[in-house]
This record gives sequence, structure tokens and C-alpha cells, in this order.
Amino acid sequence: MTARVFDARGLPLIAGALGATAVGFASSRSPLLTIVALAVVVLLVFVLTQPHTVLMIMLAVFPWEGMLDFPTPTVTVVKILGFLLVVSVTLSAIARGTRLRAPPAAIAAFAFVLFALLSLIASPDPSAGVAQILRYTLFVAFFFITIQLLDTPARLHRALRVLILSLSLAALWGLIGFVSGSQPRAGGPISDPNEFGYMLATLLPLCVYLILEDTRIRWLWVACFPVILAGTLATLSRGAFAGLVVMVIWAALTRRIRLGGLLISTVSLLALVAVGFALFGSVVNERVQQKGRIATKNSQSREALWAGAVEMSMDHPITGIGPGRFGAESVNYIRNDPIVLVDPQAHDAYLELLAESGPFALAAFLTFLGISWRTLVRVQGATRVDGNRRDERLATALQASLLVAIVGAIFISEHVASPFWVICGFAAAVSVARRVGNVTAKKPA
Repeated sequence: MTARVFDARGLPLIAGALGATAVGFASSRSPLLTIVALAVVVLLVFVLTQPHTVLMIMLAVFPWEGMLDFPTPTVTVVKILGFLLVVSVTLSAIARGTRLRAPPAAIAAFAFVLFALLSLIASPDPSAGVAQILRYTLFVAFFFITIQLLDTPARLHRALRVLILSLSLAALWGLIGFVSGSQPRAGGPISDPNEFGYMLATLLPLCVYLILEDTRIRWLWVACFPVILAGTLATLSRGAFAGLVVMVIWAALTRRIRLGGLLISTVSLLALVAVGFALFGSVVNERVQQKGRIATKNSQSREALWAGAVEMSMDHPITGIGPGRFGAESVNYIRNDPIVLVDPQAHDAYLELLAESGPFALAAFLTFLGISWRTLVRVQGATRVDGNRRDERLATALQASLLVAIVGAIFISEHVASPFWVICGFAAAVSVARRVGNVTAKKPA
């Protein structure tokens, strides 16, 4: 009986019993406190009993997190759910007696957080980097959750569908704001158009994958593709454009994309641009001209920021200046910047990470990316042997997404951005799902 209580099915009972005690105590104090305690209990039981559903909810709100910055901008609902989900998965694994999965990419991710934490300890102002460390930790937690829960092809493809559909709605939201004139550049649920364009561009190849493989509702993904692409174009983000261009060149040179696919993509892009100018020519022209007028100053500003980041890293070659302190230190290092910025960022994910957290944190993060890329290469090699065309296409799409993320991060202000962790999490999940499927297939009937 005791063993049953403490197995995976008994965890919700324990949580319910503890919750009932908490609610009973709260009811003797305050009606409002009782409502809060009851809501917390319901949330805990839901997380413990429906971890896969909670993960789907997290993926669905991922493109909208900029609008969900409560109870605080730092500790949001999504991040709270992620933390509870980590606890749920860990407790479930302990109760079932199963091992938690920790592939090499996860070890590199943990090392990255460790080096960033050491940088925080050595920082002259640790309070400035607490939010940044929390952000890193939650990203690694999301990566960890993905590996544990998306362990079958069915769950992995369900997650892709939820993510791309939500991303398409976010792109549509951004397009509406752009063409209506309320936003000079499409930002959608994310305030920074560069970060929004970066997210759209990095996940666009996954939409292509769904078009090729999800034949039952292919019409839906065919409709989503131009929306996401148009949203990317409307952000006028040079980083997103650069990432997509490099990805197309890579796909063509490595024959990941056939000539017919390249022609279709090119024609679709030209048609989309033509329709955009035909329907909203005045709005598009005005936004492009505004962007062009400040393009030179933007380039000079970024050169000054990059030079400042390099100087910071040279003056602090071990632990950096401390997480979250680039803006505060910029007044001592940024010179000849034609744009006066308050609390600026480096507009380069790698240089800002190097300046703030030092070379060891940057090396761990680059190792994390390299292992994820290598994982996808191995999956592709294995799929060629067993003839699994679906997994091969998924690995290729994730490689394309990761390449866009790597290139685009050279130009974005948000360093160590969230799309990295989503893509690398899916990459690890593909490998895990294949291993789990192979083990299941080998078991005797």
C-alpha cells in the first residue's frame, strides 16, 4: 500500500492532501487567502497529473510571452509553470524509479549556467544579474523538460503543431499592427521587432516540415507559411533576413533543398512582396524609407557597441563584467556611437555573453549549440540507414532553424534568446524519441 502511495499515481494524492491542509489553514485566516490557496492546489494537481498538457500550453504561449509578463516581468506565469513542471517530472521519475535523461547537450547547458553563476558571484553588482541568471536557469529547465516529455514521435509532432500554429497567430497579430499603421515595424506580442523577426525566421523551417509531412492538415500549414514569412518581412529585421539567406544558401549547397523547392520558395517570396506592395504600398514604402534613413547610423552604432563589448571582455578576461551589466558599463567603453542609447545592449548575442559572463560561459554555450548540431547530423545518418524519411526531414528542418538562429543572433539585442532552447530541445527530443522507439520495437511481443 505504501509503495502505491509513493508511486507516480500517488503523487497527486499527496499534493491534494497537503493542499487540503493548506486550504483548511487559509480558510481560518482570510477568504481571499483561501481562494489563492485553492487556486495553487488546483494548479499543482494539474501540473502533476497532466505534465504533457502543461508543456503544450507553454509552447502555445511561447510566442506571446511578451504580453504575459505577470505577476512580474521577470517571473511570469510561463516561467512559474516551467518550474513546477521540472519539479513534477523529477518527482515522477523518482517515484517510477526511472532515470532522468541528461544527454551531452544538457551537460553543456548546465555548465553554461554554472559559469554564468560564477560570473554573477564575481560581479561588482550581483543584483543587476539576478534576473539574467533566472532567465538562463529557466531556459535550461525548459530544455530539460522537453527531453523528458517529448519522448515519442507522436508527442514531438504534436508539440510542433501547437508551436507553429501559435506562431502563425502571433505573426498575423504583428501584420495587422503593421498594415494598420499602429506599429512602424511588426512587433506582434513582442515589443522589439528584431526579436520578433528573429523568432519567426528561426521557426519558419519547421512550418515547411509540417507542409511536407503533416499531409492530413497540410492546407493549414500551407496557409501558415506565408503569414509567418510576411510577418518576418514586416519586422524589417536585418538579422532575420541574414539568417534566412544563409540558410537558403546552405540548403542549396548541401542539396537539402531541391531546385523545385528553391524555385517555389523564391516565387512565393516574390509573390508575397508583390501582393504586399499592391495592397499596402504606401505603408510599406513609408516604413522602408524610415528604416533606410537610419540604416547607416544603426550600422555605425552597432560597430561601436561591438567594439565596446570586445574591450570589456579584454579588461575582464575570466568572468566578464557580470551578467546584466553591459548597459551600466557601456558609458566607460562605448565611443563614437551616433545614436545615444540609454542602457544599451551589444546587439550581438555572442559578444554580449562574452563581455558579461566571460569566455568560459560563451564556450559552454557554443558547445551546447555544437552538440545539438552534431545530434541532428547523427539522426540524419541513422535515418538514411533505416529509411525513415520523416525523421530525416525533421532533423533537416531543425538544422535549418538552428542555422538561422546562430546567424541571426549576431544581430539581435536579446542574447541567448529563447528560440535556441526550443530548437535544441526538439533536436535532443528527436534523438530520444528514436532511441525509445527502437527499444520498444525490439521488445518481444
